[in-house]
Amino acid sequence: MDNIKLTFSDEVLDYIVDKAVEFKLGARGLRSICEAIMLDAMFEMPSESTEELEITTDYAAHKLQRINLKVLKAS
Repeated sequence: MDNIKLTFSDEVLDYIVDKAVEFKLGARGLRSICEAIMLDAMFEMPSESTEELEITTDYAAHKLQRINLKVLKAS
């Protein structure tokens, strides 16, 4: 939509799944993790001249430090 190429490293996909399993999250929790990782970029990148974003494990871990995944945990 904004002509920005989005890629995920193979390692980060495993990291995201591990976090979802660790906190016993289902599909909605998995979606919330991905959204938390990409939220800043979704709003900032369209106004910048960036053409590509690669989500790495370091990038994802940094973004997830800001949220409390326990609040996403299913009861």
